[in-house]
Amino acid sequence: MSERFDAAWLDLREAVDHRSRADELLDPLREWWTAVQGATILDLGCGTGSNLRYLAPELPGRQAWTLVDHDEALLQRIEAPSADVAVRAVRGDLAGTGLEAVGQARLVTASALLDLVSRDWLSALVGACADAGSAALFALTYDGSVVWPGGRDPLDDVVLAAVNDHQRRDKGLGSALGPDAAHVAEGLFRSRGYRPRIAQSPWRLGPGDAALTRALIAGWERAAVEQRPGLAPELREWAARRAAAAASPGFALLVGHVDLLALPPTG
Repeated sequence: MSERFDAAWLDLREAVDHRSRADELLDPLREWWTAVQGATILDLGCGTGSNLRYLAPELPGRQAWTLVDHDEALLQRIEAPSADVAVRAVRGDLAGTGLEAVGQARLVTASALLDLVSRDWLSALVGACADAGSAALFALTYDGSVVWPGGRDPLDDVVLAAVNDHQRRDKGLGSALGPDAAHVAEGLFRSRGYRPRIAQSPWRLGPGDAALTRALIAGWERAAVEQRPGLAPELREWAARRAAAAASPGFALLVGHVDLLALPPTG
């Protein structure tokens, strides 16, 4: 996978990621995890270990995590969150190393990943999970929706369409699923007899999240300009207007994400 993420961006979003996750998926996961006496977890596209820091305290018992990413600098920042959690950070690509590691994991997980992968890769992942009898928890998959506070800007729809088109570009694993990813994954797991469940996990960004909001708007502007280069001046003005309001009282931006839990067939 060729997509790379700056550590500063990952740090900036971590607190919002953690507070946004769908906590209602944790009880059924814990119930299954306890029943199968789970211990081994695979985290794909792990970055600096945000998913580990969120999920490890939520699961009972000793845990052995394998975390896979292609960025050595990000992997070097990963630390075990407690003495009951063993961590092995592996540099490798998701198409090879990532899929090969599924067979050794009781739970396969990732955060902010599915919208970047292709249907072929996702189908291979679901097949590997089914062959291993592994559960899957995929958090914070972008669903293509953005709701701005107050009145709409004339370019909001143009930017959103451009960003969603950009999401579907090849990120190194074939044409990405983008906003369709969670529902495609749900269907693939269901076809293998799994019990998938999708829950909303939107980012709700307020005045206290102004730094993240501005970084997000800047990223959207870049993506939109790549898709619509003829509108570059207008898109720069749009970004300036939207960023200027990020820290104002009452600001409330909603960015749609969903979490997916897929538990293996019983028996």
